Amino acid sequence: MPFDIPTLPTLIQRAVSDLAGSASDVMRRTDAQVLARVHSGAAHIAYGYQQWASKQLLPDECDEDMLIRQANLRLSGGRKAAVSSTGNVDVTGQANAPVDAGELLQTTDLIQYETTAAVVLDSAGTGTVPVKAVVAGKAGDLDAGTALTFVSPVDNVSSDAAVSTGGITGGSDIETIDQLRTRVKASYKRTPMGGNADDYVDWATEVAGVTRAWAKRRYLGAGTVGLFFVRDDDDDPFPGDAEIATVKEYVESKRPLGAELYVMSPVDKPLQFKIKLSPDTAATRAATIVSLKNLIASEGDLGVTVIKSHIDEAISETAGENDHLLVEPTEDVVLAVNELPTFGGVEWQ
Repeated sequence: MPFDIPTLPTLIQRAVSDLAGSASDVMRRTDAQVLARVHSGAAHIAYGYQQWASKQLLPDECDEDMLIRQANLRLSGGRKAAVSSTGNVDVTGQANAPVDAGELLQTTDLIQYETTAAVVLDSAGTGTVPVKAVVAGKAGDLDAGTALTFVSPVDNVSSDAAVSTGGITGGSDIETIDQLRTRVKASYKRTPMGGNADDYVDWATEVAGVTRAWAKRRYLGAGTVGLFFVRDDDDDPFPGDAEIATVKEYVESKRPLGAELYVMSPVDKPLQFKIKLSPDTAATRAATIVSLKNLIASEGDLGVTVIKSHIDEAISETAGENDHLLVEPTEDVVLAVNELPTFGGVEWQ
């Protein structure tokens, strides 16, 4: 049974009673109340420290510092660090002009990138230079065509440059404490088995930026494993070829020889709804959309069946809703094994 920690008033009352009950008449006429409060305050701090210390034992309630220590012991690599964005930049200048590694470029809002290899422009005075964001994090991702300028002039090379086709991508922020806590808690529930489905999920989520993963045994027949993952913190959570290659390379370095591994992005399956609301107001519509998104977030796993009655229940529990008619979907939505449901919008009737 849990230990009942006495409150400060209870401790004071106990101390007063002890002093009054066991002290001589002289002691009773001294500052017993002051003495009782001083000793009770010290005891209360000790009880509080014990309560705090007990919460540091397990990851569900421990402080951030202790959680990071537990992650270093239980997870490969510990807390996932931020990763710099990488990509290519198109530059122009005189024919055969060199661009050295280590040159800095920046955007108009002063996000800086460093060239990672030396490049010599071709005979037409054009070239593509690989770059890496100076500061790690997803803020370093840029769309193709974004303008950049060299921080310091480069001889015979134009100061103006542009992000190449494909953009600058792959940046990830440091893993949040909530995400780390979820992974540490999961490590208590799953025991490494040398290559079972849970192991593949754990290996994938050790890669920076990966927030969720699913492993499917015998995905393309006996001796195959299908590994799917998403990056929920990115603007587009469904990974591209570069992110897939990164995860595959990492998992290949961890897994034992045996099954043939296929690493893929889930197929986006937008769920579209047709709803007649009562009352049909802007506030009720907005709240209903939030309810539907929350439903998809909580139940929208890979290859699941989205149950129609659960959709109705989510709408019914929306604040301000009095009645509704769910026109579509008309039945449970059955997803393929590689499909992941997302919110596809509402058509109001």
